[in-house]
Amino acid sequence: MARRKTGRFDNPALPEEAYLSAEASCRRLGIKRASLYSYVGRHGIRTTKVGRNRYYHRSDIERIAVRSAARRGHGPVAAGALQWGEPVLDSALSTIAEGRLYYRGRDVVAWWRTGARFEDVVRHLWEATEVSFVPVAALRRRRRRPSAGGTTPVDHMVRRLLEVAESDPHAQAPASAATERARAARLIASLATTLGKATGSHGRATSLSSRVAARLGRADASALVEAVLVLCADHELNVSTFAVRVAASAGADLYGAVGAGLFTFGGTQHGTSSLRANQFVTSACRRGVSRAVRERVRRGDPLPGFGHALYPAGDPRVPPLLETARGFDGVGVQAAKRLREVDRVIDEVARVTGLEPNLDLGLVAVCRAAGWDGDIGSALFALGRGAGWVAHVFEQRRSPTLLRPRARYVGPPLSDGAGVVPAQ
Repeated sequence: MARRKTGRFDNPALPEEAYLSAEASCRRLGIKRASLYSYVGRHGIRTTKVGRNRYYHRSDIERIAVRSAARRGHGPVAAGALQWGEPVLDSALSTIAEGRLYYRGRDVVAWWRTGARFEDVVRHLWEATEVSFVPVAALRRRRRRPSAGGTTPVDHMVRRLLEVAESDPHAQAPASAATERARAARLIASLATTLGKATGSHGRATSLSSRVAARLGRADASALVEAVLVLCADHELNVSTFAVRVAASAGADLYGAVGAGLFTFGGTQHGTSSLRANQFVTSACRRGVSRAVRERVRRGDPLPGFGHALYPAGDPRVPPLLETARGFDGVGVQAAKRLREVDRVIDEVARVTGLEPNLDLGLVAVCRAAGWDGDIGSALFALGRGAGWVAHVFEQRRSPTLLRPRARYVGPPLSDGAGVVPAQ
């Protein structure tokens, strides 16, 4: 057990990489023991009790420590801002406040529960009166569609974006806001055509979610697609959106800026994380959920699909996704079994660590309910987030600022070639 006098961590039941003792937590935060308990409630610090001692999630302690440091000076502000820290860029598009996600001031989960559709969200984010998702009908030069082997739906989206950009001779020419919105809507609709196969059963008047569900072979699953698109449309300055803002600030056209987001999205620590979450659920259920979870915790390995630095009390986007998946009438016997596996892992992780599922696991549940491959969740995520990327392009263009942060140099001593240059 942890030694109360020294704060030394020697509890073999918990990984030191993931938890801190009370004493260590107080030292990191620079507070007294009596203040720690108020911090737990005020800042949503998760705790785990083993025996008579209580341990604190290291990620939560670090989050609070970075924000506290950020308020003490410019240097810490810059460093902390790149690590889930203080806001550094003005935006009217989305924000996270008290565990809720808002699009231009509207609680997105509450909005979704009243029947908001993706088209409603897009009009709201783009400040448009109407949006028509009609894909580019013909490309200047069609490339042969790559084989499915070794590629993901997100890879197909990247290729499609490049094709659409190549077919647009006026991409870099000055254009009105209405023209750019129409261009963006065509781009998103064209990205949607990379999912599944054309069915010919849906005309232009149908929603994008209905067309996507039909292409994926589940016309009855449009509610599942709609939930993902609505809940994933924007999320402050996540890494892909920040890439979009940087590209837009440099004067990139719509395709270049959205492409920056899409390429970043494909990273293993962002848009494709749901694949690891799906693999974790499958592996845990095969080996025994309790054993698999405890072994990962004991080794200090992350639990894919669980925990979020901005949502200590739980990702608000997950309950709607789980509800939609569990309530889907088209769940087959095998799909229902795979969906129950998600619930088993959620229950065990909560019991052992107190961690709540994040968006990645919500995407896993949606795909399992519809019988889709796990990578479809990433593609739906990217499709919905495309609306947010476009909105950030439009917003960034209204700012004269070039997003060019400075680096804090920590390399070898500076030299003029003949000797060391003294520090200034």
